[in-house]
Amino acid sequence: MKEPLVWFVLIGGLLFAADRYQGPAPIVIDEAVKTQIANLWQTQMGVSPTEKELDSLVHNWVREEIFFREALRLGLDSEDTIIRRRLVQKLGFIAQDVNEDTITADDVRRFYENKIDDYTLPRRYSLSQIYLSESHQAEPILAMLTTDNWREQGESSLLPRQLIKKSEREVTSTFGIEFARQLGDFIEGQWVGPVSSTFGYHLVRLNELTPVEVTPLAYVEKQVMTDLLHQRRQQSLDDYYTELLDQYDVEYR
Repeated sequence: MKEPLVWFVLIGGLLFAADRYQGPAPIVIDEAVKTQIANLWQTQMGVSPTEKELDSLVHNWVREEIFFREALRLGLDSEDTIIRRRLVQKLGFIAQDVNEDTITADDVRRFYENKIDDYTLPRRYSLSQIYLSESHQAEPILAMLTTDNWREQGESSLLPRQLIKKSEREVTSTFGIEFARQLGDFIEGQWVGPVSSTFGYHLVRLNELTPVEVTPLAYVEKQVMTDLLHQRRQQSLDDYYTELLDQYDVEYR
């Protein structure tokens, strides 16, 4: 009895036996649990469950709870990438909790002014175009173009005949980089061409050039609020990480 190993084995056996005798903690189905299950059903289905449906839902919940506890007992959550990511995600949601009511109108205005470039519209182009498959078609059409007949000229294509207040990026996505590079050659109110693109050639008239324009706060206030909330939540998460990092020893080997 004086051997430490004997006591270690004896105590370990007693603890194991006590744990087996005690068994797992009871699964309690009270009114709070039933209400939670019923509310979840109502949220998903739009109606409250009947008594029979609720009994079935409670039965399924108990089945799920037992499987969940058994999975934890067997350590199935260990080294599982999906579970790891889900837990990290849930902790991130908690750490990003920001009370929207603490944000004042001055906070929104200062954020808007500091991020004014994000709420500034770039130069935008309103233009008309006539599609041509060959460049030599441009000259005779140019000679006969009028304000009324231009829609009848050229060849049919899936490209839009007109663009209204589109940025250079949007023009590029429609007609390609080659076309967009020639935007500086367009003359407001005049037909020019042939202008080459990925699709062929075009006669183009710049109808209006809208200069860079700052969007007033009143028009984007909701978006500014959303952006400010996102920034604060991200900052809250970063601060939480920094705080936790001080509590851990990280070794790079």
